[in-house]
Amino acid sequence: MIGGKYRLLYDLGAGGFGRVWKARDEYLDVDVAIKEVWLPSAQSEAERAQILARATREARNSAKLRDHPNIITVYDVVTHDGRPWIVMQLVVGYSLEQYTRHRGPLPASKVAEVARALLRALDAAHKRGIIHRDVKPANVMLSTDGTTLLADFGIARHERDTVITAEGTFIGSPEYMAPERLRGEADLPSSDLFSLGATLFQAIEGFSPFRRDTVAASMSAVLHDEPLPLKRAKDPLARLIGRALSKEPQERPKTSEFLALLDSNSDTKIDINARRKPQVAR
Repeated sequence: MIGGKYRLLYDLGAGGFGRVWKARDEYLDVDVAIKEVWLPSAQSEAERAQILARATREARNSAKLRDHPNIITVYDVVTHDGRPWIVMQLVVGYSLEQYTRHRGPLPASKVAEVARALLRALDAAHKRGIIHRDVKPANVMLSTDGTTLLADFGIARHERDTVITAEGTFIGSPEYMAPERLRGEADLPSSDLFSLGATLFQAIEGFSPFRRDTVAASMSAVLHDEPLPLKRAKDPLARLIGRALSKEPQERPKTSEFLALLDSNSDTKIDINARRKPQVAR
C-alpha cells in the first residue's frame, strides 16, 4: 500500500530510473498508474531530498495541464520508503515505441492524427511556460479508444535521457534530443519540436532517424547528419517533419504554425519550406 491508499497490483514496465505499476486507489475505488522513482543508493540525503523536491515541483507543473485531453494527468505525488511515487492516469493501450517495434510504422493518416494531438499538447504546455524536454516514442501513448496522449511531462528532465552522469555521458536515448540541448544550451520550446519531428519520423517510417550503434554516434548524427529522405510521408506531413528537424531552433516554426499547416491544403499560404535565417548585425 503506497501513501496509505494506493494498492499496487502488478508492474506495467520498467526503465533505468523507475518502474510503472497498475494500482488501485482504495479511497476512490478506481485504477491508476503509479511511477516508482528509483534513487541510486550512493546518493547523499541532500541529493535524495532534491530529487523528491524536483518530482513534487514538476508534478505541480503537470497538474496545470491536467484537463488537456492529450496529456496524461498527474493526480498526486507521495513519498514511500523515502522515494517519490507519481500517481497518474491509467491508459489502456501501448506506447508509440512499442507499436513501431512490434508492428512497424503507423498508417500516414494515423500519424497525422498523432501529430495534431502532440502539437496541441505541446502548444498548451508552452503557453504555460512548460517545456517537456523528453518527447520521444516511449512517452507517446496510443490508447485503445484512439486517443493520443503525451506522458512524463516535466519529470523527464530529471530521470530520463537528459541526465548527465559524473563521467559526462548521456543516459537514455539522445537521438530524440535537439542539437542545441546536446550542446548544453538552454531548453527552448523549439527543442520540443525537434524531438517531435524525430518522433513523427519514427511513427511514419518505423525507425529512429538518428539512432546509431553507439550513444556517441547517435549524438553526432543529431548534431551533423541529415535524416534519410521520407518514403511514406506526403505533404503536409512530410514538410512538417522536415522543418521540425531543422538543426537550428530559429528555423523551426511554432506549434500554432505546424497545426495550421496540418489543417491546410497544398495551397497553404504558410511558407513552411522557407528557411529562417537569424539577422546578423553588420
